[in-house]
Amino acid sequence: MNVTSLTYTPITHPETTWIANAVPVWLAMGTILLFTVLLRGKLCAALHGYLAQRAAQNYNSSVDPQLLFTPPITSAGKLLAFCLVSVLVALVVLNKIVPLFIALVLAGPATALLTWLLLWMQEQKYVNQLDRALPAAVGRLGAQLRAGSGIQPALEKVVADLPEGPLKAEWTYIITHFGTPIAGGVLATPQQVVGALSAQSPSRRHATLLGHLEVALGQTHDVLIKRVQAAYTALHLAEQRRSLASTELSQMRYSGIAIGLAGLGMAAYLALTQWKRFTLAYQGPLGLVVGVVVGSVLIAPFIGGFLLSRADDLDY
Repeated sequence: MNVTSLTYTPITHPETTWIANAVPVWLAMGTILLFTVLLRGKLCAALHGYLAQRAAQNYNSSVDPQLLFTPPITSAGKLLAFCLVSVLVALVVLNKIVPLFIALVLAGPATALLTWLLLWMQEQKYVNQLDRALPAAVGRLGAQLRAGSGIQPALEKVVADLPEGPLKAEWTYIITHFGTPIAGGVLATPQQVVGALSAQSPSRRHATLLGHLEVALGQTHDVLIKRVQAAYTALHLAEQRRSLASTELSQMRYSGIAIGLAGLGMAAYLALTQWKRFTLAYQGPLGLVVGVVVGSVLIAPFIGGFLLSRADDLDY
């Protein structure tokens, strides 16, 4: 009689052990998906409020509530989808390193960090697109004003020809809020609307332009034309300087990206060929700290390359 067969009965074969080990992770992921589907409306409303609160950090409380503006950096639905994907991916990755209950705890901060990083990148993209479209649009606005149009008809003609993007969204806000009832029972003047957007626009360059425009709107039409023309000339020169500086920094930027790709390639190769040692090296409290340090070193060249691609010039 084989005594071993009576005392030891394996639950599963080694080849299928991963299925048993994956069940708790699948259950956790399924629970997260279920709660997300059931609470989708409330989560979207909460994220919409967070986006509005985040935008409110850029201006003071002097802006009238009827003139509030939330930059369309991203939508609540897209942000919810990104959060869901982030928490699931973080849960799977962390479960490879730490036990499941610790992975569940760490998945929240990891998702918050990834969400903050996404919003920051989207804000930078929004500002960059707005700044790049600004010189040509201001030039067309000046041409409409020189042709005798008032500020509202001139803006409407320019906005009609603008492609969908940040600048069209912000200038559409100006047009639609002319004459909006505000506190005190009065209608918002063009100066007040432009001043409100100047305080809320995430683009410093656009805010500076709107500040000049706010002052010019209180003066005669010929002064408005001169200020808009001066702003166009300054924006055009600033864009030329930015393009020249970006070209000169391109070699360093590409070098930083190449170094970062090389580091990530080596880390990926080690992870694929020596996965057990790779995960063992980053287990425990010390391993997590070392993992954060190594990840920061790997991502630093990409951050440097991004910073070298920015050469803003606000000299009006």
